[in-house]
Amino acid sequence: MSRGERFNLKIRDHLHAPEDKRFYNEQHFSEAASRYDIATRAMSLGRDMAWKRALVEALPDHPHPVCVDLASGTGDVAFLLADRYPQGKVIGNDLTAPMLAIALRRNRYSHVSFVQGDMLATGLADASADLVTGSYAVRNAPQLREAFAEIYRILKPGGTVALLDFSKPANRLVQYFQYGLLRYWCGLWGLLLHGNPEIHAYIAASLATYPDRATLRHLMHDCGFSVQQSRRFYFGVLELLVLCKTE
Repeated sequence: MSRGERFNLKIRDHLHAPEDKRFYNEQHFSEAASRYDIATRAMSLGRDMAWKRALVEALPDHPHPVCVDLASGTGDVAFLLADRYPQGKVIGNDLTAPMLAIALRRNRYSHVSFVQGDMLATGLADASADLVTGSYAVRNAPQLREAFAEIYRILKPGGTVALLDFSKPANRLVQYFQYGLLRYWCGLWGLLLHGNPEIHAYIAASLATYPDRATLRHLMHDCGFSVQQSRRFYFGVLELLVLCKTE
């Protein structure tokens, strides 16, 4: 997208084919990057960093882990991991160059690095990570099962995954209420920050093809993970899941 061109993609047109969703993700987050941190703080009523701290605090103690943060964005979780594991190594992976440019400018840690890449094909070696994290990550994966397969591949046996994301209830009536709430509230911040409600209203639409809580757990189990911990925020609108790779 050229400089100054208005973002006019609709996520509902890019949800079903993996290559379309990948294209949408790259274009959308490139557009959102400059005010992404402001948006996440505002849309969460200031709770975003507390949730991300809860994600990192839910991870096990480890003397020197290799940590991989998927969809690392501007680096919030990567830097929290760096503080939690000062003797470890943290790799932040993100598809979008403008997001990574902000993360690189913010980085003050010698044991944190950032790489541009797809969460479906990180390029990391098999069984090379002790811990994998993702905040608002797997919901945006072009192919969810393949994303969990890649996490399984790079994670060491017995390794831990912590994921924070919007959660989809099974009840259809609650789904409709959640959709309307997210579309209005997040769209408002897209309008205020970018002059375009679609920039953040996409969150509601992205849940259309995302599995509900029970189905998501079945998928995780099928992909070789057991759920160790679950914690919900804002009446279940978001959920923190801690998983273990079964050997």
